[in-house]
Amino acid sequence: MAKKYHIEAGRTPEQIAKMKQLQESGICAFCPEHLGEQHDNPIEFQTEHWVVTKNDYPYDHTQLHLLLIPKLHVTTLNELGADARAEFLDVVVKIEQRWKLPSYALAMRIGDPRYNGGSVEHLHAHIIVGYRDPEKHQPVRMKLASIPKDD
Repeated sequence: MAKKYHIEAGRTPEQIAKMKQLQESGICAFCPEHLGEQHDNPIEFQTEHWVVTKNDYPYDHTQLHLLLIPKLHVTTLNELGADARAEFLDVVVKIEQRWKLPSYALAMRIGDPRYNGGSVEHLHAHIIVGYRDPEKHQPVRMKLASIPKDD
């Protein structure tokens, strides 16, 4: 399977440059064999099937932005085994407990990133916490769909 990035979804010049470099090299930055060398933030914890790390390019206005990345390169939940799908919920609960989260958003784009608004084809989920302080609070915006400019 080709390792694909949807460059249009990049939000910062740094992210776009990194995505172009990864696309040219054919490397999936979220696959376990490349995550350590391509991802700037350390792994917070991992399980048999999942890796949890902070997003290198967090969305604007986030206090905490975690990525939950399956160790297997897949694009849909259907491609994961039942044990990995079940373990996903355990990982979310562990995140709630570890960061003492009374409130957060959980989001996952599935499939082709050209159409779901994502930047990378490797399935992953986001845990997003916005600022609760009225002085810092702004809505967090996440693109959830798109139409590619070219195929």
